[in-house]
Amino acid sequence: MADKLSIPLKFPFKSGTGETISKLPIHRLKRKDIAVAQGHSKDDAVIEDHLFAKMTGLTLEDLHELDIADNKVVTEVFREMAGGGDIAAVLGRGAAAGTQDAAQ
Repeated sequence: MADKLSIPLKFPFKSGTGETISKLPIHRLKRKDIAVAQGHSKDDAVIEDHLFAKMTGLTLEDLHELDIADNKVVTEVFREMAGGGDIAAVLGRGAAAGTQDAAQ
């Protein structure tokens, strides 16, 4: 199995626990994740925050500390994932044959 994909941060930051975060692992989202996020709010921005947090493993508080440039990449990865596209391509990495689902 291929290595899991991660998002390298241009602007690392310290989490609420004091850990320096320099990359974010990517976890594929499921339909149930959408349902849980929708249970928190009807506001699209709040739903998106919950989904981004689930996808990256960040807390909501840490997610809000992301630099805007890094947030742009997280958004692009999320949209590519939702569209069934090649996440590796968004990250500037070509997916080798058979590794399209490596970000699970």
